[in-house]
Amino acid sequence: MNNYKVILVEDEYPARTVFRGMIGQRGDLFTLCGEAEDGQEGLELFLKFKPELIVTDITMPGMNGLEMLRQIEHSGLPQPQIIILTCHQDFHYAQQAIQLKAASYLIKDDCLSDPELLTRTLEELSHKVVSLDQSREKQLLLEQKVRSSEIEIEQSLFLDMLRSPAAGSKWLLSLEEAHIPVRSGRFRALLLELDRSSLRFSMDQLEELKLWQFAGVNVLKELLDLQGANKVITLDKGRFFAVYVDDSRQEDSRRIDLLVQSFAANLKMGVLALEYVFHPGTDSPTEAIKHLATASYPFFYHSNQTLRDRHWEKLLRFSSIPEHLSRFWAKVLKAAFLEPGMGSSALPDRERSSLYQQAAEQRWEPEQIKSLYLRVFLELSHFIADTDGGTDLEASFRKKLEICQTFHAVHDTALSYFRKLRQLHGEGTKLDASITKIVQRIHEELNYPYKLEELAASINYSVPYFSSMFKRTVGESFIQYLTRQRIEKAKLLLLTTDQKTFEIAEAIGFANYRSFNRIFKKETGVTPSDFRRMGAAPEQV
Repeated sequence: MNNYKVILVEDEYPARTVFRGMIGQRGDLFTLCGEAEDGQEGLELFLKFKPELIVTDITMPGMNGLEMLRQIEHSGLPQPQIIILTCHQDFHYAQQAIQLKAASYLIKDDCLSDPELLTRTLEELSHKVVSLDQSREKQLLLEQKVRSSEIEIEQSLFLDMLRSPAAGSKWLLSLEEAHIPVRSGRFRALLLELDRSSLRFSMDQLEELKLWQFAGVNVLKELLDLQGANKVITLDKGRFFAVYVDDSRQEDSRRIDLLVQSFAANLKMGVLALEYVFHPGTDSPTEAIKHLATASYPFFYHSNQTLRDRHWEKLLRFSSIPEHLSRFWAKVLKAAFLEPGMGSSALPDRERSSLYQQAAEQRWEPEQIKSLYLRVFLELSHFIADTDGGTDLEASFRKKLEICQTFHAVHDTALSYFRKLRQLHGEGTKLDASITKIVQRIHEELNYPYKLEELAASINYSVPYFSSMFKRTVGESFIQYLTRQRIEKAKLLLLTTDQKTFEIAEAIGFANYRSFNRIFKKETGVTPSDFRRMGAAPEQV
């Protein structure tokens, strides 16, 4: 049996002591969580403890008992069961107490002559508390069912519109009836998805997903109701779509920030959002809305921002990664992940930034980006060594990649799993600390005119020993490694900057431009200029 919370409001200390003792006789049923000398203190106790039962005197200094009950009635909180105590039978007070929904009106002398009267009355009222709780629960369930039915109706209308052109007019009419001027005025559309990396459940748990989507609709509705007329629709896989009017003139970035913050605060999960502004005279709004709502990977390169005009069309189109660039970036990522300093994220982040820049500009297919990272992971897993647990790690990596919604989520997931791979294999072969520092220096100062003898002397190694340890640690000779690093850096600069080839040659440590041209062609089969043209050329269909 649950203990019911009680507060006692009585200004006379002797009487309060007696009533406290009476309530204490049923400590198995009631918990006296506070006592007050006047109505103001009683109101503060009510707001603090939210008791199910209140025992109160009427005539008290300051705020009297009736005024306290009026304040409680207007508090907006669940109303308690109230017992009024008084010294005499005052029908004027009794009438006001009834109006304030007091459940019982007891004479103090009667309570003293029958010591169990107060506790009997409290016990009777406790049954009403249970009944009221059940009624409130039923009311909430009913409201939830009604709300859920409204959501399902909105979803059904929207899905009909997606499947059938004939249903488009019906859906537009429902928006017009909701005072959203989709045919003639300015309105906005919001595409939002739950960030799958922040979820505490699997997207395959449909009942769980449905519950969270219902909660998500409520959060969205609460925010968008502040903007103006709106419609919110739930779609598959934690996606929401909303159409609404912005009457608030709130700054765009502020609105998106509020959305993200509200989901984090209320549902403890992240979201990805894009807002689109439709202007008066937009052709075929239903077609535009269809493309937006059904887009694959809408947040892969951009999220949490507002787009205007028809910029959204560009975001929905992707192109294949040219094969030579796919090979190039696979080598770049592999080299970055294999470096001894990979324990710090700074090195792979340089490659992340450059790859993201080119991929976003050329709108490379998200699935192909995932395949690129998977290919690198698989090659590295075989390169390091086979070991127990490798198969499970690969399966887990594939599963994590599937739920990645953004480019950066893909990169971070790959980086995390490669670190796990290195831990699984005990960091592979033991690396020479001095050679590791040399390798790190080469990456940081690629344009320095390195000499084998100078480097060997800097760590007190003989040239033969330095060469042997370098190859054992890195997997290739010093000259091969330095040349490869410089050529890979040159490729990166050719594809992602407007620097002239002689400037690139100087930036990566080639004092002689002709020597750079000759070595670059030897390593890649094409000249630097041809390589840049090949990278900039559009894909041939």
